[in-house]
Amino acid sequence: MPWLPLDPVLLRLGLYIKIDHAWMDHPFVRNIFTVSSPTEIAIIRKHQLTKLLYDPERSHADVVAAITDPSIPVKEFEIDAETAQDAEADEASILKEKHLQLQTVVEHRKAIEENVRVYGESTNEVAVMMAMANAGQADMLRSASKILSNMGNVVSQGEVALSLVCAESRPEPGQELAMQGINVSALATLTAKTLGLSQEETEFVGMGALFHNIGMSRVPLAVRVKNEEDLSPTEVKLLRMYPQLGKEILEAISGVPEAVIEIVYQHREYLDGTGFPKRLINGDISKLARLVGAIVEYNLLTNDQRSSRYLGSGQALAYLYTKLKNKYGPDVIEPFIATVTVFPPGSFVELDDSSFGLVLKSNTQERLRPVIMLYERQASHDQPAIIDLARERSLSIIRALDPKGLPDRVKEALLTTKLKGYVITGK
Repeated sequence: MPWLPLDPVLLRLGLYIKIDHAWMDHPFVRNIFTVSSPTEIAIIRKHQLTKLLYDPERSHADVVAAITDPSIPVKEFEIDAETAQDAEADEASILKEKHLQLQTVVEHRKAIEENVRVYGESTNEVAVMMAMANAGQADMLRSASKILSNMGNVVSQGEVALSLVCAESRPEPGQELAMQGINVSALATLTAKTLGLSQEETEFVGMGALFHNIGMSRVPLAVRVKNEEDLSPTEVKLLRMYPQLGKEILEAISGVPEAVIEIVYQHREYLDGTGFPKRLINGDISKLARLVGAIVEYNLLTNDQRSSRYLGSGQALAYLYTKLKNKYGPDVIEPFIATVTVFPPGSFVELDDSSFGLVLKSNTQERLRPVIMLYERQASHDQPAIIDLARERSLSIIRALDPKGLPDRVKEALLTTKLKGYVITGK
């Protein structure tokens, strides 16, 4: 049922209300809540908050019946002197909590800006590194080791979080290859921690993921930029050469570990022999290659919104589990899903107050309570609300949403049309 207008005179305990004023125009932490105390009614009156709505289904049934019964005289809820005095103390407490939330939002915004900066710098480094590799320059290994060392130092901390980065515009094709490499490498390095891989194996999987698509740079651009469903059989054959081309590029460079080349060459192979380029089966495919391959599939599903295969993060994880678990193996699919958590960064979610959110950052201690960017109808979405659900206990996620079914205004407000990337941060 939609929100219904509420005459302030009918404000009662037990009503689930929405204060339809701007967030900074009132002292409450949330615009939406169940009225649970007479002091809350007193505070609403004090600040002359007259734009009120209520949800009959979420309100106490007896209260709704009382305020909608035409036979019952309209009478304003009485606030005595003691309650009015208590309201002053309660308002001070609420304002203190609101101030703390504002500080948290500022901290999250600073972190977002820092993540964008780090991601941009890393992407530029990877783009240069790919160019060096294509030119056969062994120095590119030094650059790769630096990037992976920085990533590994963060992952080695006790607690880490995966954060979403939204780029401002679609990059050039070469830059997009670098972004894909960064994304897959970050997710692979995190999953390596979940799997308990050795430091050497983690370095191999991180570097293999970083270079997984380097062969794409030698696939004709006209083929690369097409949607998969628009490719001709000849173009599909050309596109599927990229693991072989990547293998050839890396084999020409002295010092690239064989395990890294193997990951690049095998990451699109399936256990059932239906993959490419060699249609390998079962034990012929390395576990690290299968891990990178599963993450590549996830990254492609969640990042290319031009494709008919595009899925939200939650839907992509479900697809991996139901459709690809036996192609890549449960021994890599299940740890990857465990790593990115129930609501991975990039997920659209619906909250229990019927609002929408975009997950920005995972919370390893409370997997169901990540940091989200909140869509609020009245808000200025140059600065959308950011809520840490681990701190804001009045809200909970009820389900992940398919982005294709969301109104365009919501998707635009939450920046989901932008190219997405991932940054690993310490808690």
